[in-house]
Amino acid sequence: IELISGLCHTDTLDPFPVWRDGAISPCFNQLVLGALAHTVVAVFSACYLSAQSLLRSSPPCGWGLRLVSALLVALFFVGDLVLVALLHRGDMYLDVLADGCAILSWLVHFGALLVLQRSIHRRTRGPSLLLLLVLLPIPNLVVTLLAYAQDTTYLDLAEPLRVARLVLAAARGLPLLVYLLAFAAPCVGEGSYTSMSVNDADSSLLIPESSYQETGAMVAEDGSGCISRLLYLWLNPLLRRGRRGELERPCDVYLLPRRLRTSAVLEVGLLKVLHKAFGLRYYLLGVLKLAGNMLGFAGPLLLSSLVTYMEEEGAPFSRGAWCATGLFFSTLFSALIRNLFVFEVSKVSLSARAALVSSIYGKALRVNGGGLAARFTLGEVVNFMSTDTDRVVNFFNSFHEMWSLPFQFSIALYLLYLQVGVAFLGGLGVALLLVPLNKVLASKIMENNKHMLTHKDSRVKLMTEVLFGIRVIKFYNWEAYFAQKIAACRRQELSHLKAIKYLDALCVYTWGALPVVISIITFVTYVLLGHELTAAKVFTTLALVGMLILPLNSFPWVLNGTLEAKVSLDRIQRFLKLPNQDLDAYFSHDHPTEGDTGSETESTKGIVVVGKVGCGKSSLLAAITGELNRRAGVVYVQGRENGFGLAAQEPWIQHATVRDNILFGRDYNSSFYQAVVEACALTDDINILPNGDRTEVGENGVNLSGGQKARLALARAVYMEKDIFLLDDPLAAVDTDVAHHLMERCIMGILRSKTRILCTHRIEFVDKADVVILMDNGTIIKTGSELWPYVESSLSGEEQKAVGGLAWKVYHAYWRAVGGALAVSILLSLLLMQASKNVSDWWLSHWISNLKNNGSAQSVLMPAYSSPHMLLFSPGGLMYPVSIMETTPFANMSSEVKFYLTVYGSIAGANTIFTAIRAFLFAYGGIRAASVVHNRLLDTVLKATVTFFDTTPLGRVLNRFSSDLYSVDDTLPFFLNILLANIFGLLGMLVVMSYGLPWVLVPLLPLGLLYHCTQRFYRHTSRDLKRLCSLTLSPVYSHFSETLSGLGTIRASSSASRFEEENERRLEQNQRCLFLSNAAMQWLDIRLQMIGVVVVTGIGVIAVVQHQFKSIDPGLVGLSLSYALSITGLLSGLIFSFTQTEMQLVSVERTEEYSTTLPTEPQHSNPQVPTSWPEQGWVEFRGAVLSYREGLPNALDGVSLVVRPGEKVGVVGRTGSGKSTLFLALFRMVELNQGQILLDGVDTRQVGLAQLRSKLAIIPQDPFMFSGTVRENLDPCGRHPDPQLLEVLEHCHLSPVINRIGGLGAEVGERGKSLSLGQRQLLCLARALLTEANILCIDEATASVDQKTDKLLQQTIREKFQDKTVLTIAHRINTILDSDRVLVMHSGKVVEFDTPADLCQRDDSIFCKLVGGRGEAVVVGLGGPVQWRW
Repeated sequence: IELISGLCHTDTLDPFPVWRDGAISPCFNQLVLGALAHTVVAVFSACYLSAQSLLRSSPPCGWGLRLVSALLVALFFVGDLVLVALLHRGDMYLDVLADGCAILSWLVHFGALLVLQRSIHRRTRGPSLLLLLVLLPIPNLVVTLLAYAQDTTYLDLAEPLRVARLVLAAARGLPLLVYLLAFAAPCVGEGSYTSMSVNDADSSLLIPESSYQETGAMVAEDGSGCISRLLYLWLNPLLRRGRRGELERPCDVYLLPRRLRTSAVLEVGLLKVLHKAFGLRYYLLGVLKLAGNMLGFAGPLLLSSLVTYMEEEGAPFSRGAWCATGLFFSTLFSALIRNLFVFEVSKVSLSARAALVSSIYGKALRVNGGGLAARFTLGEVVNFMSTDTDRVVNFFNSFHEMWSLPFQFSIALYLLYLQVGVAFLGGLGVALLLVPLNKVLASKIMENNKHMLTHKDSRVKLMTEVLFGIRVIKFYNWEAYFAQKIAACRRQELSHLKAIKYLDALCVYTWGALPVVISIITFVTYVLLGHELTAAKVFTTLALVGMLILPLNSFPWVLNGTLEAKVSLDRIQRFLKLPNQDLDAYFSHDHPTEGDTGSETESTKGIVVVGKVGCGKSSLLAAITGELNRRAGVVYVQGRENGFGLAAQEPWIQHATVRDNILFGRDYNSSFYQAVVEACALTDDINILPNGDRTEVGENGVNLSGGQKARLALARAVYMEKDIFLLDDPLAAVDTDVAHHLMERCIMGILRSKTRILCTHRIEFVDKADVVILMDNGTIIKTGSELWPYVESSLSGEEQKAVGGLAWKVYHAYWRAVGGALAVSILLSLLLMQASKNVSDWWLSHWISNLKNNGSAQSVLMPAYSSPHMLLFSPGGLMYPVSIMETTPFANMSSEVKFYLTVYGSIAGANTIFTAIRAFLFAYGGIRAASVVHNRLLDTVLKATVTFFDTTPLGRVLNRFSSDLYSVDDTLPFFLNILLANIFGLLGMLVVMSYGLPWVLVPLLPLGLLYHCTQRFYRHTSRDLKRLCSLTLSPVYSHFSETLSGLGTIRASSSASRFEEENERRLEQNQRCLFLSNAAMQWLDIRLQMIGVVVVTGIGVIAVVQHQFKSIDPGLVGLSLSYALSITGLLSGLIFSFTQTEMQLVSVERTEEYSTTLPTEPQHSNPQVPTSWPEQGWVEFRGAVLSYREGLPNALDGVSLVVRPGEKVGVVGRTGSGKSTLFLALFRMVELNQGQILLDGVDTRQVGLAQLRSKLAIIPQDPFMFSGTVRENLDPCGRHPDPQLLEVLEHCHLSPVINRIGGLGAEVGERGKSLSLGQRQLLCLARALLTEANILCIDEATASVDQKTDKLLQQTIREKFQDKTVLTIAHRINTILDSDRVLVMHSGKVVEFDTPADLCQRDDSIFCKLVGGRGEAVVVGLGGPVQWRW
């Protein structure tokens, strides 16, 4: 004060007058309008000194005029400084300070212009901020000229120095005018202007908006100026494009800033790596957090001074003005710093997310195959990348709160001590007693959370299996069983979620009621200690109690988030600590000696590996590629670094085009590509596809037949051009003709110069091998070239086990999920809670006003403030010295005080009750919505048509059941709860403020309009960005799931690095959208916070002005001001909770999309169909025409045929001829376009799907097994006793295998991984034997079993289905040679349908050619049924 008084030559009682002698005082003019304004000019001009210089050509003349103008203004101030020194007046130091700041600022501005004219801004007007900076000092010039004009000495020629000052001041206006004109008209033609920066959003380009560079090529934030970064002006072009509705694809958004580009973290010590990678940058953000907290305390202190000023009559106007100015700057800088902190933390979180996802993906590619399968399921690993990664990333938001909240608590405690002395200890003691309770609640929440995640993993795992086997589930009519099984997992998950939500509600209620208890105990203690309780002290103490409660209230949630992050971090850590696939240790580097050799193959040889089902053929190939654990011995592979061409037994097909599947990342070589396609017999298949080899294949090849998948996987392996090819029974799923083609043209043709290891059950090809390896029980029995007798004899031995991803309808949907009545009850409880809170505030203000008006000097016992959100009373307090008086006993309390106390206490009690009702109702509503959304989604997906699953990636569907449901379960209710509380809190605040200070409506109305316009401008882009976030997230998960499924193929072909690059590309695309979504949120946040700054300043100014006219109630003003001070934080919280809620509602939108728009199968049933139908087993196709989708060729093209009751019909034809489609049509998996299918004369379209499928039996081509026991896989519905199950296992020759793994109660593993593929096919046959259906369909059921076992099974089928109608699709002709008739299909048409004998006697018979021509199929008996020997 003394310094300012000495500098300004003013009275110490009023050291800084704003207004004096009817004009603005020289002190205010020079310090605030002069020195401070020029300091701002200097600081922000300095931000452009680091702009990169790019060009050396001469700039447009506009820049030159502005340079000269800036230099002239600086020189004029130098001249004024000299004149001030010569005049040597008493207040010369004030002028020296102002002129010095001006000279420095204009010289810095001159330097900034020099840099900018040679930067990317050369062909623009430059940043718009330059104009604002030049306008900032103009008020100082105007006030100075007015002051000189009113002082006659400056017009007296006898005072030449003063006259010179007036002339210099007037002359300063001329260069400023020239500067402004040069900015408006830069002196060049419009056509010569081009946008030279991808980040010149803060520049005013003199070109039409349409000529802006495409946003998809721009780099976000990099190269932007200081103001552009603070106000997110670099985001404006993207927002404008979003407003026009042009953000449709991920490539339309900005590129990531270079420092946020995706990079992998490959270390195991995850926490240490995150600390090392992001620690320093992240910890420095704590400085911003500390500055924001300190500014938070500045507001209440200034509010204290303002309230004190209003209570004093005749207080100087300047004092109130200083308080209002201080409120403006403190709230302004607090808003800027907090916004910057949040955005910078989000950038660190984004970097950490990229590192985590890349690390998990990279680990999955490198982990030991056996360790991964033994420790984690597919669903669990996908959860690591989704849910667990999100929780770890959320920790970055919690860390700074961990130290910041105790710091705020300590400061509030100290201020409370200054206010009421030791009386605060009583209330503090109660608060501290709640900490152990809170710890118990937190531990219970963590325990339930861990159990909930376990059940979630189980549900996602089961859902993954269901989606993989959805065709088989529909064949067997098991939808209801799996719906119940998933629902059981979901019930377990929701039971723990319910416990978590109710415990959360208890926490909210406890901390919501705590202010009541603390305040009452504090006031009682304070009065009993003999102190007087004044109105000002009540306001201050209540505000400080609010500051005390805020950290205590928030800390448990921060702690909870930290503990959740730790649980997820531990889960990820366990995964990352799995042993890697160490190929250097696995393989020997030295060629083994002869004595060490178990199996040795020389280069350029054809090796065939044979043996019965489960003998270890696939395991041998896995051992060669390094997918098994080597416990002893030596494995040596020459040239293994180049990888292998692997065609796995279960073909792995990517969700891509046919060509991309074959190329597998390699360059396209037309001639070699065509040779591979022809060698793999794919030419005809590609020709019938609608877009040829550009046709997209569904995930896992769902829209291809088994043979097409096998040949596509073989073509991919061949195109790799490796030295070693590992072929795991690629001939099993194709017919004999195609098998011969593949053997001659591919394996013995295009691959003849390569080392080939072929595992097969097609023993007719054994004689073509250079070396034959016979395996049994995991060991090599014989190796040589003449092993035919051993092959024949060994096939009858025992089998072994081998372990081989917003409209109003979205809000309406969630409203319906919660329940209309319940939703209304929740809103009503919120309204009553907020109303009782605001009424209690008003009552307190009314009480204080009456106390002041009555001049009461008696001691007042004040009840507590009851709101759980004390921030609305401002996060600070007023400090008064403690006055001491004699203790007033409670008995002497006046009736007036008792009346006020009773009413206030009643309102406070009602508020507490409404708070409890709202907390528990909301928890119940969230759980109910979670249950309804899941049940609707599951019901619709299980009823969806097969076509939907053929055209939709698994990851996209799975994303709905994992990420989206997690949002609906947990995240959405959390943010929606906060949003509703903020909305009602804001409405209550506006009502109270308008009641207390009606003049506040004047600025509020235009600010409301501004808010509306800003919101509309923002919402289009925000919504599109959030949808793009979800759209780009599904490919990340889908690619990860696909990678895990094809891990063996990827690693064998040495393609891991390419898949990592693909993961990084997909992840970066998602990160781009996520980063810009966060930036758009902060763009809106800073503008809303500026609105809050204007409201606070406006109310402060209105209060000061009204105080001058003495037309104000201090109680209402104190209440309005305390509300206004928190409006910035409330607006910020409102938009954050709103955007987060809207973001989470995208998950509801995505689940609702599936729940309402998926094509579903008809669910009607026909009660007129008898339960015994079809009794005979008569099957008739009448002109059946079927195509899978519009635009595709007909898969069945006019099929007409009749299968008589009990007839055995074999179905043959090359791959893709329509054989499997016959079964799909029979089971109505795909509906006919034309024609009919009749069973016992009943049109199948007149029968309900459940009725139809339950009366048919099928053994599908792809054996489907789910996690569970052998018993559950055989008989999921529990309709058959164990003896019957054991009997069918015996008939299927599975008893030894099942007994070995533990009997009917043995677990088969995820998707049956404990059994070989052949054993899984046998188990599916056992299911069919249990059925009592009169019609059996067999689709390549024994393709992966050896021929000896196949013969035994065929005999079992003949015996068990002697009187049944059996339709059998087979690629092994011997499987159907004893059929009554054979149906030959070609291109969806019936070309032959007759007995095998008749067909073989016709020269033009296709079937005759399939069995090998005349003379190879010999009739050995004609006395009864025709028998054929192969």
